[in-house]
Amino acid sequence: MTLVISTCAEELSEPEFVTPLARIARCHVKHYRSVSPKDIAKADRIIISGTALKDFAYLDSDWSWLKDVKIPVLGICAGWQVLLQAVPTYPVGLVDDVVIGPREVEVIASNPLATGRFSAYFLHTKNGAGVFDVLAVVNTLEGPVPCMFKHPSRELYGCSFHPEVMNEEIIQNFLDLDTEAL
Repeated sequence: MTLVISTCAEELSEPEFVTPLARIARCHVKHYRSVSPKDIAKADRIIISGTALKDFAYLDSDWSWLKDVKIPVLGICAGWQVLLQAVPTYPVGLVDDVVIGPREVEVIASNPLATGRFSAYFLHTKNGAGVFDVLAVVNTLEGPVPCMFKHPSRELYGCSFHPEVMNEEIIQNFLDLDTEAL
């Protein structure tokens, strides 16, 4: 079973950030404040949603369970920021970095989620860096910026863009990962 975890502080944000994921994944949705160890144990993969631009309450929550999770996780925008902060391989602080709207993304490393070049929708005001494998970059005036990554030794993926908006195939490819082979 796929578990989608909402990072939205306000229920009003869920139709934009969570409902599309639930539709694509046809799965169970829990709010981050109510996820239990039992929910995580029943899941064979987890998607952590994005949220509204000025919503950062999720960053103050306890995500320490991500340090030990053995199943694939896809963090989208806010979910990506959660991964950056929760997993020890990512010693990172978030910095202000506003990227809003569609941008051209270039995949630079072979991975099971995406290939080539594609347009993606960005909606974030924070970014981060750390020790991770960069899978794709978005070209900005300051140069290429990582926007898709994978943990070096675990099936933890992150996108700073919102694939549920323009790139549903990325989510479907994540859902199609063979968890038995991991």
